Amino acid sequence: MTGMEATRLLVIRVEESPIKPVWAFGRPVKRVGRTNQYLKRDEAHRLMTMTTGRTWDALPCERFTGKDIDRKAVRDYLRRTGMKLSTPLDDLLKNLGMPETSSGFCNAAVLLFGKRPQSFLIETEVKCGRFEGTDSVNFLDERTFEGSILGQLDEALAFVKRNTRQAIRITGKPEREIVPEYPDEAVREALINAFCHRDYASVGTVQVRIYDDRLEVWNPGLLPPDLTIEALYRQHASHPRNPRLAHALYRARLIEHWGTGTLRIIRACEGSNIKVEFLIRAGSFIVCLQKKIPLQIEGVGREVGEKVGKRVGESLSPKQQEILNLIKLDPKISAKRIASKIGISTRKTEDHLRKLRIGGFLERVGSRRGGYWEVLVR
Repeated sequence: MTGMEATRLLVIRVEESPIKPVWAFGRPVKRVGRTNQYLKRDEAHRLMTMTTGRTWDALPCERFTGKDIDRKAVRDYLRRTGMKLSTPLDDLLKNLGMPETSSGFCNAAVLLFGKRPQSFLIETEVKCGRFEGTDSVNFLDERTFEGSILGQLDEALAFVKRNTRQAIRITGKPEREIVPEYPDEAVREALINAFCHRDYASVGTVQVRIYDDRLEVWNPGLLPPDLTIEALYRQHASHPRNPRLAHALYRARLIEHWGTGTLRIIRACEGSNIKVEFLIRAGSFIVCLQKKIPLQIEGVGREVGEKVGKRVGESLSPKQQEILNLIKLDPKISAKRIASKIGISTRKTEDHLRKLRIGGFLERVGSRRGGYWEVLVR
């Protein structure tokens, strides 16, 4: 050009990244209009899962090395699966579809076999609390358990056993049958479901909350978009949020691959004093084992009935109402005498007494011969 300087333009074209989120200055960001907005951790992980096909449990865990592996946790897992205790760790991880790569160990391996996974994955603990009454105000007992997932499972189950009641069922056999306040299988299934299917990218921990009238297991995260609460009460497809972790728990004989966990909880509570409810609350999925509320309690007074009903309760049969009425009049009355008064066998009477104790209506004070019955009013 004559009389003027040549002008050169440099055009830089940046294609949209197929993998999201995009990171800038050490934080994930997204473009909204003309502005950049930082993403929350759970949203960032969900975007990564959608664009890479890699779930949270398959992502590499930074800074975790072979020195952080708990050999005791490895042996415990091998024992549960029935594999040889001499199986090398590399072979075990490959067998589970989570081999060590150039990027390190994946999150699933850390949760299963880490000495202290919480040093790398902060909120992978379980909090357990026993509360006074029916709300979360006053603690009677509280613990937080860390370590591997299977270790947390054992600790949480022990906490539930320590903070719930047990009854003794007389069956005529040499051994007495122990009847827990909440069916063991239902509690175990609810906990395993929480460990396996929780959204580890979301803020929060697995929680076990025990109240006077119910037991709840809180699992951070919502249901998958194509799964509804209603579907959990019937046969439904399996939707593992953490497939590698789910496969490892399946190999340890702790879960099935058929989406039957919720049905197993319901089945375990059939014929008991427990009603099963599945809820979504405060960004968490909740399994609630609720003691049934009595429809009517006759013969023990309206005030007594209302107080007992609020505490635990079940729908009492006419015979059970008669039994409570007789005990109210004579706390030292024997099962044999109760049976003769209400016209049933002694064995059937003892069965009713057992159910009333499990339901929280009765308590035996003192020995079998010298003690007496107490109708519980709290």
